[in-house]
Amino acid sequence: MRSTNSSLEFLRRISRRRRSAKNGVESISEYVEQCSALLTPEKLDELRAKLPLLNLRFAAIAVPQFPHLRQQLKLLADFFEDTEDRVFPAWSDVSRKETAFALAYTAKETDIIPDFIPEIGYADDSIHTRPIEILVKAQKKVVGMVL
Repeated sequence: MRSTNSSLEFLRRISRRRRSAKNGVESISEYVEQCSALLTPEKLDELRAKLPLLNLRFAAIAVPQFPHLRQQLKLLADFFEDTEDRVFPAWSDVSRKETAFALAYTAKETDIIPDFIPEIGYADDSIHTRPIEILVKAQKKVVGMVL
């Protein structure tokens, strides 16, 4: 269990904003912002088409170190689908793209920390989905939706 705690602490440290970062991103949130801004309408359409399959993959994630990851991904997938269907026309393009990026990142076979690594494989996925989950919940509360 000690290795899990030290691994998670390492991930917390590297996800914090760094004043020393040069010519790159300074934090996970900045990374998400920059990468999501690059998503084209075609990429969003591709993600939308893959969403039913991705939802099945996300539902099969079972890692005790990140017990809420499945629910976070379900919330983000529902939000992305709703924004694509224009259920919430007031949502910003930025929110939709950041949600799409978090979903696409989690779906990647190879990412910063490969998912097959015991104890920390889904840590980077969780780090990328958590800020977007908070944003989505806040936006849904603004319009009085029950979560």
